[in-house]
Amino acid sequence: MRGVLLAGAIAAATISAARAQQPPAQPPQKLSNYDRGLSLVMLKEAKRDLLQNYYDPTFRGLNIDQVFSEAEAKIRAAQSVSELSAILADPLLRLDDSHTTFFPPPRLTRVDYGWSLQIVGDAAYVTSVKKGSDAEAKGLQRGDRVLVWNRFEPNRSTLWQLKYVYRYVRPQQLQRLVVRKPSGEERVLDIESSVERRPIGDLEQLIREAEDSSRDVSTLLKPDGDALVVRLGWFGDPREIDDAMRKARGYKSLVLDLRGNPGGRVDAINELISWCFDRDVKVSVERTRKGELPQIAKGRKDALQGPIVVLIDSVSASASEITARVLQIEKRATIVGDRSAGAVMASRHFEHTLGGDLGGVGWVAFYGTSITVADVRMSDGGTLEKVGVTPDEVVLPSAQDLAGGRDPALVRALALARTVPTSQAAWRLDR
Repeated sequence: MRGVLLAGAIAAATISAARAQQPPAQPPQKLSNYDRGLSLVMLKEAKRDLLQNYYDPTFRGLNIDQVFSEAEAKIRAAQSVSELSAILADPLLRLDDSHTTFFPPPRLTRVDYGWSLQIVGDAAYVTSVKKGSDAEAKGLQRGDRVLVWNRFEPNRSTLWQLKYVYRYVRPQQLQRLVVRKPSGEERVLDIESSVERRPIGDLEQLIREAEDSSRDVSTLLKPDGDALVVRLGWFGDPREIDDAMRKARGYKSLVLDLRGNPGGRVDAINELISWCFDRDVKVSVERTRKGELPQIAKGRKDALQGPIVVLIDSVSASASEITARVLQIEKRATIVGDRSAGAVMASRHFEHTLGGDLGGVGWVAFYGTSITVADVRMSDGGTLEKVGVTPDEVVLPSAQDLAGGRDPALVRALALARTVPTSQAAWRLDR
């Protein structure tokens, strides 16, 4: 399995790759017995979280004792502090599970790369570049296809692990990209990150900042015509989803935009699906160590009656994928866009703290894990993990569309919703 192989490769290669890419600075910080001991404590807690909570008691056939013993040996042999995060991350990455990862203690510095990357079809494209960033100065633009990111090829199998490593494990001061411009020209760009000091937060803050899950739950847009576009940034408070759906009742059709939505709460999924049916609907079944837990969305007498079109992309994950697939199975909506992330498991975060005294100064460090506690199966018995939702109509932006800010998937969704946008306004609606 390519993902499993990549996990080990990243853990082994990120240190040397990062050093090769960064300008010479201070020599690596020498590893003290104190630091080594703290890492062994974190490794032990990560193993305990996994053993006590992972949904599959066979751990997908992985020899957990052997994997963690190897990690312990690497920690005892490590020569610098910079090696530790990669070693700690590797055991959970080997499960090749989208929701099972290790989160090292947050750093005192924030690294802002100034650009973002997304899979479109089977290729990785730049989807945003921060104004005033080094990325902009070096000529990186929306619509550039990224062929190589440091030492790795970003694709559907590898991108999530690359983002995880570069967000949490080995933030980079310098990134090397090989890109292909929409014109076909290929260029090599060395892009410096923006690095600034920040206060240390807890695990939830770290994840929230990295995933931008502080976004609004919903943004309502009203194109010309009789369809309402509801964009969900994530599945948060069900009351906010309820409020958005009540507004949708005033329109003949609904375009539900779940692109870029990383997921969220189970009760929010059920609330949204309830608004789409006047009968009870089986959403999914969660398979845990203790048995199966069905998820049922209760139908509503005042449910939406008109056509529904759902937009998804490669970033649509977890709750977004479940929602889209339920509406697809029940033939209640037309799904448009790109194949979704294929990251559909139920997980919990387990937060831990370390504290101590150094030279009379007290300190505390937060770290933790995300552990899959249930395998989610759809009502037809199928899984979306590593599979995703395949749209009824695949509509992908071209490199030129991305560069020009055009949105052909939304235009198609509005057409299917039986509304006609004025001029080309819909092509410019902000993602």
